[in-house]
Amino acid sequence: MKTTQIMLARGFGGAERSFVDTALALAERGHMVQAICHRDFVRRGLLENIPNIQLEAIKAGGEWDFLTPCRIATLIRRFQPEIVHTQLKRAAWHGGRGAHLAGVPVVSKLHNYVKLNRYKYVHTLIGTTEDQRQHALQFGWPENRLAVIPNFSCIPPAEQARKPEQRPLRLLSYGRYVHKKGFDVLLRAFKRLLDSGVDAELTIGGSGPESEVLQALARELGIAEKVQLGVWIDDVTAALDQADVFILPSRDEPFGIVMLEAMARGLPIVTTRTQGPSQVLTENNAYFADIDSDSQLAGALQAVAKDPDLAGRKAAAALDLYRTTYFKDAVLPRLEELYQSVISR
Repeated sequence: MKTTQIMLARGFGGAERSFVDTALALAERGHMVQAICHRDFVRRGLLENIPNIQLEAIKAGGEWDFLTPCRIATLIRRFQPEIVHTQLKRAAWHGGRGAHLAGVPVVSKLHNYVKLNRYKYVHTLIGTTEDQRQHALQFGWPENRLAVIPNFSCIPPAEQARKPEQRPLRLLSYGRYVHKKGFDVLLRAFKRLLDSGVDAELTIGGSGPESEVLQALARELGIAEKVQLGVWIDDVTAALDQADVFILPSRDEPFGIVMLEAMARGLPIVTTRTQGPSQVLTENNAYFADIDSDSQLAGALQAVAKDPDLAGRKAAAALDLYRTTYFKDAVLPRLEELYQSVISR
């Protein structure tokens, strides 16, 4: 099969990771992939010189940019894919119009709870959770043009889960330093954890506009010596394998690919009750805290430290779920089936 994958963002978060992983996984399975990205996409190197992938980098403006759809249409006509797959709203708008001009059907993956006025040229929407599917239905999207296919990860599953018996307990989180990720809440929870007598250290990998705010908060709380901030994580697998617990403290998390990565490497997971984690994980395989509650987050971390055997059993259950439902080998056949269904229609 020949597919065109389109993502027009510059940064690198969960949606951008999904774009890269989808292109790589399809190419690995023998499909021919045209990957169209923004010329300033910071991780375009991940798709360069990969067998079965033809990388195209373009300039893309805002929604009133009428040249980008024409550029995309030209690229699609040259490649002649059977289907186009876009990720996020800008790619759905520009890529959808470009594919429409080229006469190729489009599927588009939802990553957020957005209005759907820029998805008018999309044939089928892909929600990553049932909650996102319901969101699309509420906006009047036809039910027969909706599918639920979860995000996946290419990280190989660990042979077995690990019990968090290290001292100091090594805590890991990572993502963009923005308000919705809740890293300020995590810092306050970590302060509570240390005050309770648990010996621990915390790494929050990533960067972003709240970097200085988080640094200042760590100093204000008197925990700066126990916290690593501003660490860029290139090798996610290695970082996870050096940690004992993974924390997802988000205020808003429509899915959370980082959660899958922690599941893959057999780490106990502490997460807030946001949309994605609440639909993927349960009390059987993770620890939960209310959004914005540093006291509950600290309590969950204390529970991990107090009973490592239970934490290990939860991690093992999450690892089994990852193998059967969220590893690329489990998800890609569902995506291929959707492609064929849309093409045949």
